[in-house]
Amino acid sequence: MKRDTIEKIATRLDNLGAADVRRLFMRLAAEKGLLQEVFDALRDGLILFAADGTARFANKAACSIYNRPMRELLREPFERLASGTCTWEELQSSKVAIVRDVHVNYPASKHYNFFISPLAGAQEYLLLVRDDTEAQERREENAEADQFNLLTFLTSAVAHEIGNPLNSLGLTLQLMKRKLEKMDARSRRTLGELVDGSLQETQRLDAMLHQFLESMRPTTPVRSKVQVNDVIIRVLRALAPEIAERGAAIQSELPENLPEISADADQLFRAFYNLIRNALQSLPGSQGGISIRSSFNDSDIGVIIGDNGSGISHEVMGSMYEPFRTTRKKGHGLGLLIVRHIIREHGGTLSLTSREGLGATVTITLPRADRIVRLLPS
Repeated sequence: MKRDTIEKIATRLDNLGAADVRRLFMRLAAEKGLLQEVFDALRDGLILFAADGTARFANKAACSIYNRPMRELLREPFERLASGTCTWEELQSSKVAIVRDVHVNYPASKHYNFFISPLAGAQEYLLLVRDDTEAQERREENAEADQFNLLTFLTSAVAHEIGNPLNSLGLTLQLMKRKLEKMDARSRRTLGELVDGSLQETQRLDAMLHQFLESMRPTTPVRSKVQVNDVIIRVLRALAPEIAERGAAIQSELPENLPEISADADQLFRAFYNLIRNALQSLPGSQGGISIRSSFNDSDIGVIIGDNGSGISHEVMGSMYEPFRTTRKKGHGLGLLIVRHIIREHGGTLSLTSREGLGATVTITLPRADRIVRLLPS
């Protein structure tokens, strides 16, 4: 009901009978109840502010977003409810709608969109708060996918441009080796060693180039029943010489009854190899240790890899998954990006926590092949 209508009715209350007044208030209550139900059905938080900046109304979504009961929420000042996006004086003086994006880190990482607008023909202001976390995560995932595809294209192009002259160089060295066979023994012995050494280095570079290109090329997982513990044991065997050289202590808790998952064993090997080798390279000499624990629940397999190495600073943590960002002088900064890509392709999740000087912990979850689907009670 419009305000001018209410004012007209108020001036005529003296002329209305008891029954008319009762019917009028029943109508107002019904309309208010309907509006309340409509506002409470909204997923976005809605708060109405009076001309003095006090909150007059809020719906259930707003109470949920701010984690406050209605009475407490309506007592909060405008600046706090608007998350510091503007002051009440700035809003009144501008008299225009304001849109702000707000990122909250505590108690959980959340993205919110704030829309604050004056109501036409009134002194009230409306604040709409939308939880944009899921949409922001999708945007970030799409941006990361685009970034990964671009990186894959660039590495393929570079590998192609390097591979062609490298292949020509190898063929030239093989041709030189054949010609040396027609020369005298002294020339064959002197030049042959140089040609053989150059040819071996060329073949080594070609193998490294193919390995790098293979690791960056996006491939669909070739799935089969895989025991994660077996993959971890394979990785530890492959890294055994480096583990022995560094004198690192490895503590593993790998339960024998760990369920299988549907996965590409080679891709998982590559992922765990990168993670465990990163942990190994961060250890402080012979005093370092790595712990590897696997576990499971009704739906997922969990793997936790922790170390007491150098850790990662807060500044570096923010860009750990960006290509070519690395804390090691000889690193290429692609390891974690590749690992996360593999884990996501398998429907899993990867999280990293670390404190500089106190080591790092990586947690991986992967869906079980026999995942139990829990239904809501009927």
